[in-house]
Amino acid sequence: MRSRRLLLLLVLLSSIPELLGAAGEPVTAKPLAQLTEFPQVTAPAEVITLNDSRLSAEVTAVIVSLPVEVGQVVETGTPLVQLEKTDLELALKRAEATLTSLEARQALAQRQLTRAQSLANQKLITEEMLNQRQTELKVSKAEMAVQRITVEQLRRDLEKTVIRAPFKAIVAEQLSQVGELAMPGTPLIRILDAERILVSAKLQPRDPLSLRNAGTLEFVNGNNRYPVKLHRIIPALDLRQRSQEVRLRFLETPALIGTTGNLVWHPQAPHLPADLLVRRGGAIGVFVLANGRAKFVTLPGAQEGQPAKINLPEDTPIIIDGRFIVQDGDTVRVQNFSD
Repeated sequence: MRSRRLLLLLVLLSSIPELLGAAGEPVTAKPLAQLTEFPQVTAPAEVITLNDSRLSAEVTAVIVSLPVEVGQVVETGTPLVQLEKTDLELALKRAEATLTSLEARQALAQRQLTRAQSLANQKLITEEMLNQRQTELKVSKAEMAVQRITVEQLRRDLEKTVIRAPFKAIVAEQLSQVGELAMPGTPLIRILDAERILVSAKLQPRDPLSLRNAGTLEFVNGNNRYPVKLHRIIPALDLRQRSQEVRLRFLETPALIGTTGNLVWHPQAPHLPADLLVRRGGAIGVFVLANGRAKFVTLPGAQEGQPAKINLPEDTPIIIDGRFIVQDGDTVRVQNFSD
């Protein structure tokens, strides 16, 4: 009799863990819609211009004048630097005079050849004399061609004594002074493109897709906010910074070139706060309720300490309290579930 009672007690004691397991781990849960957020994403950015140009001399001449000042905005074609042109003008006149002389000489050679051909037809001169006249005309034409090129080159050099703005520009820096001798390759003035102004931002490799799908993009500098639009994603990584550059266009008045700040946007996809994420078996995700059990759902691309993109129905119950204790497949007992 006593042995039967002891056996019954052992059976009851052995069934306690199963009964406790059936009760489940107490947890709390909330619908996904109450937990998601659209976190602000930022990336360091600066305002750049597509053309930051140092214009150089192409001919050797003394600088006569610098008709523009630093900070001035100039239109395309505006004279920026004037070089001495007297020597080139004289050289051009000399070349043009030589060209006129060669034209007269060619005309004479042409007349002499015509006369020689007439006499040759009458057998009054030798074939050698005819060949000589033909050669003289060919030489004259070649000399004319060379001289025309010389004249054209001098005209181009004369045009190069005035250095003009190749685009609408901001005069950023004068690199030379009046009276200095400019030589080919000597930087004379620095200008910035006043129209093609962009924002350059450095993104983490995971961010370009989020940026591409974002609704509103802004360049923020202090209290100033400038709406921008995606212009181009550079298809290469900066190996030193492990970042990817994107460029954006201003939709309204641009910020000053050289301004630094942040590119700010909000992803369109819902995200879970970082503190709701858990790690199981090397993967990061969340626990959801499924038929009275805890189910671990991995979130691809999730990183610890950062909000994670989640693609589940809005009414999915997410386990809040107890998420660090439960394991995948555990029976759970929900307390204070909020609809």
